[in-house]
Amino acid sequence: MQVLTMTAERIKRDCQCARANHQHGTPTAYVVDKCRCTPCTKANTLREREREAAKAAGTYDVGRIDAGPVREHILALGKRGYGLKIIARIAGVSNATLGKIIYGDPSRNMPPRARVETRVAERVLAVKPSLTTVGKTIRVKAEPTQARVKTLACLGYSVGWQGRRLGREHSNFSLLLDREYCNAETARAVRDLYLMLWDKPRLPANRHEAAAISRTINRAAAEGWEQLSPPHLSSSEAPVNPDKSIDHFLQERMKRQMRRRA
Repeated sequence: MQVLTMTAERIKRDCQCARANHQHGTPTAYVVDKCRCTPCTKANTLREREREAAKAAGTYDVGRIDAGPVREHILALGKRGYGLKIIARIAGVSNATLGKIIYGDPSRNMPPRARVETRVAERVLAVKPSLTTVGKTIRVKAEPTQARVKTLACLGYSVGWQGRRLGREHSNFSLLLDREYCNAETARAVRDLYLMLWDKPRLPANRHEAAAISRTINRAAAEGWEQLSPPHLSSSEAPVNPDKSIDHFLQERMKRQMRRRA
């Protein structure tokens, strides 16, 4: 039950929020609870004076910026196969926040947001198309994947061996070397295989494997294939997260590989 008291024509209202517990003597109680007691009124007046002084001095930061660039970035990511849920997960913001930037709030007849919190904008704008996060059927440039296949061939892992290791048909997988694009699922699989084997030349278990390894290395040399400088991940292929760098990703990857071998 709401408690109302009158003091010198000022109405005192206690907090009625289900979860919050606003205290008297704060600007929040004045604004949210509409309390007009002397302590709440003084606190709100002081805050307004400080705000006006900061505005006059040109030092006031509202904490919000134009939502236009953020909205355009979200739409551009959508064309690359990123839905709002994926963007929200990568950026570490809520789905609802992104929804209001794009669609507004139809239930309250509110248009798309004109301004957005600076923190949200920075995190969303930091999300770039990444091989790790893009949908598996999205087409990506095949050149980096081809370079990794060729690097492994220089180490003795034939194209056919790589295809079998990844569960691909040899004929289909070998066509990858002649294509301009491949799907993200294949590119990710080759990237992971490369990260696992880039520093491990293939060792033969018998004379037949030794001959196969020699043929593969000779073919790579004849084709002019060269090894990448290890390890090689472009910014568009490594996981994109505002809190994690490519170096961090590579370090964690190598730690996991060491644990598997232990």
